[in-house]
Amino acid sequence: MLKINRRNFRLAPKEDRAILLVCIGIALVFWLLVKLSQTYKAEKDVSFKVQTPSGKVLAKQPPKKLTIAVEGTGWDLLFDFFTKRELLLSYDMSGMESLNLSRGQIRSDIKQQLYSDDINIIDVNQDALALVLEEEDQVTLPVRLRAQLGFAVEHQLLPPVQLSPDSVTLSGPKSVIASYTSWPTDSVSQTGLDKTQVWSIALKPAPPEVTLSTRQVEATIRVEPVTEKSVYVPLVVKNAPDSLRIFPDKVTLTFKVGLSRYDSVSYRDFTAEMDMKSISPNAASNTVPIVITQQPGYIKSLYYRPKAAKYFIVESVTEEE
Repeated sequence: MLKINRRNFRLAPKEDRAILLVCIGIALVFWLLVKLSQTYKAEKDVSFKVQTPSGKVLAKQPPKKLTIAVEGTGWDLLFDFFTKRELLLSYDMSGMESLNLSRGQIRSDIKQQLYSDDINIIDVNQDALALVLEEEDQVTLPVRLRAQLGFAVEHQLLPPVQLSPDSVTLSGPKSVIASYTSWPTDSVSQTGLDKTQVWSIALKPAPPEVTLSTRQVEATIRVEPVTEKSVYVPLVVKNAPDSLRIFPDKVTLTFKVGLSRYDSVSYRDFTAEMDMKSISPNAASNTVPIVITQQPGYIKSLYYRPKAAKYFIVESVTEEE
């Protein structure tokens, strides 16, 4: 009888692992073939470019990119990814004033650039586009600072705020830039200012149709101390009757003013008045309120005394012969 030695058919551990890896590899290949043969959906970006003739610009800028949803087999989408990394829609508007692109035309122009006709476009995130050319224009406008400034105690702004540059040139469609009279900065806010500051402030971003000559300005915020000053202002009497006497004839004004204007501000910058129009000579009280009708706009915390003045009507006496 023939005897078989089982030891002769026993595989080594290394050979077992090799056979296992081969089996896994074959299974993976079949799995990949099956998966890539199935239908998938994906999204792709499409760049958009319009060439305009010299001196002309688009009245409204189209989007720089479109997003499309496509459907196809895994093989088609894989090859499309490696062979067509960027899709570009480019249109030349030389010799024309307008160009209307329907949704269907956009889809058709994109489909021509896909790897395979078997890839279907199932959605485009853009409706029809109406491209209209307009004359290009330029205008230079002042820059307007948008700032909320808070100052330390006994400090204030020393105007004006200095901007460099203080103007910006806008380029774009004439109908668009004609609507602007100035160009603002981004909004800034700062509190507790007690010394001069120099800031770089960005300008408000322009719409796609407009180009700015600069994107930021340098703002110099000058700060000065505030001090107190007093002046004596002559009292002006309106509608005064004859033989009127008033007391006092001057008003003491106390106010706060920036150090830079301390020497220049004087009593001539103020007017203190009392009006006798509605006052009866036989009134029980002989006082009239005092009103400050003129004062510089750059002073603060104005206080004056007295608040009212007394009046006396002196009657002349004629001696009989």
